[in-house]
Amino acid sequence: MLKTTERVITVSDLHEDLDTALHNAKQEPLLVTANGRPSIYMFSVDMFDSLMERVQFIEQSELIAGINLGEEQFKNGEFVTLQEASARAEEKWAQAETAR
Repeated sequence: MLKTTERVITVSDLHEDLDTALHNAKQEPLLVTANGRPSIYMFSVDMFDSLMERVQFIEQSELIAGINLGEEQFKNGEFVTLQEASARAEEKWAQAETAR
C-alpha cells in the first residue's frame, strides 16, 4: 500500500529524467510504474540498510521469543524428542501432499 510520502513515476518519466529520479529516490521511496502497474521501488542505499537492520531485528526478536517459549515448555515438561518432532513433520507433509 502506498503511503502519501511515496512518489510515483512512470517508466517513461524515469527514462526521460533519470538524474531527477535518482535524486528523489535518495530522499524518499520512488515507485516506478509500467503500463499503469507498480513495477519497482527505488530508494537510497541508506534506506535499504535501515530496512535490513529492521528486518534483522525482527528476525532476532522472533528467534528469541521462540527460544524463550521452548525453554518455558521444556521447564513444564511440554516437549517432544527430535525423532517425535520429525515424525510429526513428516506426517503433516504427507497430508499436505495428498491434499493437493
